[in-house]
Amino acid sequence: MSVNTSKLERIKVFIKTAKEFILTRFDRLIHSKTFKIVIDFLKWQNLRLHLSHAKEIIVDFTKQQPKTAFFIYTCLFCAFSIAFLDKPFAISRLKLPDQGFFFRVAEWNPAGWWFLFLIIFWLIYMATAGLSLTTEVFEKNLIKARAVLFILLTLSISSLTTLILNILVGRYTPEFLDSMNLYGFSALRFRVSETSFPSFDVQSAWAVAMATGSCLPRFKRLFCFIAGIITLSVVLTAQCFISDAVMGTYIGIIMYYAASWIVSENRENIPLISA
Repeated sequence: MSVNTSKLERIKVFIKTAKEFILTRFDRLIHSKTFKIVIDFLKWQNLRLHLSHAKEIIVDFTKQQPKTAFFIYTCLFCAFSIAFLDKPFAISRLKLPDQGFFFRVAEWNPAGWWFLFLIIFWLIYMATAGLSLTTEVFEKNLIKARAVLFILLTLSISSLTTLILNILVGRYTPEFLDSMNLYGFSALRFRVSETSFPSFDVQSAWAVAMATGSCLPRFKRLFCFIAGIITLSVVLTAQCFISDAVMGTYIGIIMYYAASWIVSENRENIPLISA
């Protein structure tokens, strides 16, 4: 009995000591200059001014360096999506039946056939130019052939960048989440059919849409709309994660600007990564 009483007394002493220590620390904290500065900072009037100032800085930075800002915002969103959005959203979509409009679009998405289509178009225009009887027809078909080559260039560097990132990052596709409950990354994974970051389907759609839109400006919005539908389709059918599609969109768009720089006659005076 005395042993239990002794232990109880020790516990009481420990609790009392801990309480006094915490209260002393807390008292020092609330009376410190740092605490007063933090409280003053968090007051709504001051906080509103700080938020307004931060907003101005972000807006000015975005206007002055849109490509750099686009890259930073994309990376931040992808990091957030990987941590909080991708897995639960993919699980919810994997439970749905394989039917509906978006499933049909994802099924008929010609992502793996773009190179073949473009090469065929280029050969047709070159053959037509070679068989043309007038200089005017020859030049028109030659211009079309060069436009197809530009689209092919954009798609090539976009696909190469996507391939390299897929190998380096090695993110498991949603299929692994469904069959093996496996979610995450395995660096230097060379089986690219089992990786999804960035999405091959999405990057190819946006690369072709941006390059084709530059050649046919009147239909640029239509091409971007189609690319957007393809992006939604592969996400809603859980063929890739949200962050995969976002990064794929970024790669497709930014590689269009890279291709434009490559074919520019004045690229010596234009930085590859500009504002």
